[in-house]
Amino acid sequence: MKSPGRRVPDEEPNVTKKPTKPEIEYRIIAGSLKGRIVSVPDLGVTRPPLTRMRRAIFDFLVPYLPEARYLDLFSGSGSYLFEAVSRGAASATGVELEERLADSINAEAKRFDVNDRLTCVCGDVFAVIPQLAKRGKRFSLVMIAPPQYQGLISRTLAGLREYPIVEPGGMILCQHDTSETRDVDIAGFALLQRREYGNTTYTVLRVSS
Repeated sequence: MKSPGRRVPDEEPNVTKKPTKPEIEYRIIAGSLKGRIVSVPDLGVTRPPLTRMRRAIFDFLVPYLPEARYLDLFSGSGSYLFEAVSRGAASATGVELEERLADSINAEAKRFDVNDRLTCVCGDVFAVIPQLAKRGKRFSLVMIAPPQYQGLISRTLAGLREYPIVEPGGMILCQHDTSETRDVDIAGFALLQRREYGNTTYTVLRVSS
């Protein structure tokens, strides 16, 4: 329970002003963990999506989340991971390069008693995808939300084509700046739709069954 007088903004993440250990805080929007506040280190390399955008995309995903095996690539602050588990995903696996962020996500999952379903692997996405394939892992829902303007979505999709860790009929969501839409190479996947929220677009793909 948050202490009296403590306020977390509805739309913007709160950066706690601490001189030595600044943190990013955000609130889980809906589901079994609704209202819980997640805290992760502010390393200056990531920000959680605005509340209204997280709400919009996860309201769209509601029919697909129950019992889903969810994979979150470029997890950042972990906001999509916690939202997925809160809304019924059977499991949520994240991949994040920054060790402090991955460790913090795992610590928060343990604090919320969902660490049996939510885990974040510290590693490079392009090394972890082949490792997951080698271990026989398969996912029904994948989120790709990398740093922008670096061609990382097309590169990640190429990795998913080479290493089929998304099960037939599974869905892939690619988050990118709207200006990058034409640059995303979706060859080999079926385009279901594109959902625009201001300057952010989600390209929604389906893996052939």
